[in-house]
Amino acid sequence: MNDEFFLEDGKEVVVTSHMNVRCDGGNGPLGHPAEFLTLSSKGQAVCGYCGRRYVLEGTPAATAVRATGQTKAA
Repeated sequence: MNDEFFLEDGKEVVVTSHMNVRCDGGNGPLGHPAEFLTLSSKGQAVCGYCGRRYVLEGTPAATAVRATGQTKAA
């Protein structure tokens, strides 16, 4: 599955099928140093640099993001 990007209350949320993710802010040279995150047992992690939240596919949190979040182009 490809990652899905959403906006929820103005913050980026990524629904992913991976337990380990890499975040660089997504802005090319304007991003931040790469941070490698492991999703918690509840299937979530938040980047310490940019605040982007990663949510594991199939969890209640992913269902909620899809229901309330606004789809964002990757």
